[in-house]
Amino acid sequence: MKRIKNYFTIIAALIFFSGLADAQRSPQRAPQSKAIASSEDQCLFNGTYRIDVTESDRLYSVVEDARSSVPVRDQQQFFRDLSTRLTPPDMLAIECQGTRVTVGSSRAGKITYLADGINRRERLPDGSFVSSKITLGVDSLTFVSSGKAEDNVNVAFESLEDGRRLRVTRRIDAQQLPEPIVIQTLYDKISAAAEWNIYDGDRVAGKMGSAQPGAPPESNRAADALRSEFAIWIEATNRRDIAQQMRFYMDELQAFYLTRNTPKRAVRLEKERIFGSARSVDIRAGEPEIVFQNGGRTAI
Repeated sequence: MKRIKNYFTIIAALIFFSGLADAQRSPQRAPQSKAIASSEDQCLFNGTYRIDVTESDRLYSVVEDARSSVPVRDQQQFFRDLSTRLTPPDMLAIECQGTRVTVGSSRAGKITYLADGINRRERLPDGSFVSSKITLGVDSLTFVSSGKAEDNVNVAFESLEDGRRLRVTRRIDAQQLPEPIVIQTLYDKISAAAEWNIYDGDRVAGKMGSAQPGAPPESNRAADALRSEFAIWIEATNRRDIAQQMRFYMDELQAFYLTRNTPKRAVRLEKERIFGSARSVDIRAGEPEIVFQNGGRTAI
């Protein structure tokens, strides 16, 4: 599984825009191109975006449908890890200034890239090389990385409806996958300015400010209650308190990792198996992002 873990390390860095920065440091002159936005005013991407869950691909459905050459005994762990790494951020912030593009999300701090279409080569700790290229167009922004078979990643941003919406398409080629995995996520622009505080938790439910005008106090109380329950779940997990954990599950789950319509007893058996073989459990988490949708009936 060592190779799989290395693959996921690279995927995590590239998907959340933290792994290409070092490759941007070489002092190469940016070519002049009509396809590249030449000023901040021409960039349709400027702004802050929130995910549209209903219009986006269902992560587990996409991962479940992917065929893998990983041995059967390792497949569930492989796809579980893949699902974790491919979970899209709830919020994005983007700002363009000429060929310089700054991208941040609710899962990673902001990083500035030189989106000049020049291919750059980076040496990895294991001695292998990965090539990366970032290109900015009037309504498109692409991040491409290629190297070993398990390192090929393509993230494409497409501005829609005159900048009011954003589509992010992620394509991952892995040696363990006979076919690439492609996931599309839709975002709605909620602010014309890039608001970088989305990473420090200032825009979670109950702190949304102008993005949710007139949010009732009930939503704040609901968010606080969810955070409290989340803390209880983490504590129960670290204590291996399965009985406490199971109070968070319904009698039947629509989805549990790669299975559908999973009975509660099967979930408990899986937890007993995992906890029984683990030497220690130590889960830590920062303050969770909570965004309410459907009039407060749904929380993500």
